Amino acid sequence: MSLSALVAVATLATAAALPLATAAALPLATAAALPPAAVPQDTLTCRVGTPPGRPVTFTPAVGFLPRQVTAEATLTLSGCAGTGQAAGLSSGRMTVTGTGRAFCTGVQDIRGKGRITWYDATGGPAGTSALRPAAEQAQTHNPGDMLLSGRIGKGVLAGARVSGTATPTSDVSGCVTRGLSSVQGAGTITFTT
Repeated sequence: MSLSALVAVATLATAAALPLATAAALPLATAAALPPAAVPQDTLTCRVGTPPGRPVTFTPAVGFLPRQVTAEATLTLSGCAGTGQAAGLSSGRMTVTGTGRAFCTGVQDIRGKGRITWYDATGGPAGTSALRPAAEQAQTHNPGDMLLSGRIGKGVLAGARVSGTATPTSDVSGCVTRGLSSVQGAGTITFTT
């Protein structure tokens, strides 16, 4: 058989096998190319802060060495933007109490409870949420952050994970030497279902 005949036979064999190989590989290639099914999530992000004259309080004062501290706060949530079931929530008021082993630059073993009263864009009531502050450990320069993580136990956004951070807006420089019994702050808080 001549070289040109061998090339022609090889070309025909390849041309005949190509559709079969392509058809066999297509479902695998298509399946591999598809992204995994996305799980829809509802999120809500708000500005959070202490109202004027109403700081987060610590009993006993937070100091250089870790010790069991109770933190209490009434916080305002404003400028909320959300998706899904959270889209109608515009602002809120959060009252929360938490305990943990706190020191000037962190807090451990956080536990507590809180309540959020939600408002819609017109300022009308939009429901309430029961908050359970909890985190294994938070490294922060604001011990008040211990109140900004956890989970919504029941009510509006039930099951949502809560995470947030705030920056002190009052002087915290004396924490190590004098202790810190209160702090004003502002930051963000996010709820994700």
